[in-house]
Amino acid sequence: MKKWRTILFLAGISFAAMISPSLSADAKTVTGNITWYNGVGKVGYHGKILEEWDCATKIGGDNPPQGTKIIAKSNAKPSYQITVYKWDAGTMPSAVLDVSPTAFRALGFSTDTGVVAGQYTY
Repeated sequence: MKKWRTILFLAGISFAAMISPSLSADAKTVTGNITWYNGVGKVGYHGKILEEWDCATKIGGDNPPQGTKIIAKSNAKPSYQITVYKWDAGTMPSAVLDVSPTAFRALGFSTDTGVVAGQYTY
């Protein structure tokens, strides 16, 4: 009887792992500055005309695939979170992520601020 309980218990663990995979184990977080740029309406690195919620990641830094959904947030208050999509890439000497002015303001900062410390996850 103990042998069957052990087998059923292990089977239950395997089944639970199959139906509820951990997304956080695969998530990647990149920390650094978030800046804004006037890319809207221009053709991005991947050939798409950029829109308000598209972004650029740093060439030579992190390079998620084109179209990747990216969750970005600032480290400073008000610490809002935004969702943008990676359709561009650039050299960005002082940042890891470039977003549109609209997306930058959605983080809770005016474009006069220019740079905020933050992070993004995908």
